[in-house]
Amino acid sequence: MLRIRKPIILFLVVTYITANTALAGGLSSRLVEVRLKDLTPGKIYSVKESTGKILDVTNTTEDITVNIGIEPEKPVDYNLVPGYEPIPDLSWVAIEKNYFKKVDPGESVKTDILISIPKDKRYAGKKYQVYIYSHTAGEAMMRVGIMGRLLIEIGGDVSP
Repeated sequence: MLRIRKPIILFLVVTYITANTALAGGLSSRLVEVRLKDLTPGKIYSVKESTGKILDVTNTTEDITVNIGIEPEKPVDYNLVPGYEPIPDLSWVAIEKNYFKKVDPGESVKTDILISIPKDKRYAGKKYQVYIYSHTAGEAMMRVGIMGRLLIEIGGDVSP
């Protein structure tokens, strides 16, 4: 009986220490959801210029310097906002600067998101959703990430 208890106790102690270390911080952002309305196919939009919002990501760890990667990601069907569909092509979304090296604890990085809708009348009147995935990158022992949601509503007209 004692032989079984030692490995279980050791496992529980290691799990507790690891869980507490993992919960000591991660990433945060104030850009949770952005809605862009009445976009015209054939044009390029800056989220910063269109809404006044910029993607900011903060390293909330207490003592770990991290690299941060940012990329668009298609949502899965069960996470779609009603009335929206997944963006047809991730190439429509560009992150102005998508990789930041050596972000110190408490430090924030900022970047703009650019949206380009192809000039095609089949996109007129559509509503698309895409996630902006910000995550630790590189050789980090622990990976953490957060998602922001971008809702794109395309107007009914295609620019000449």
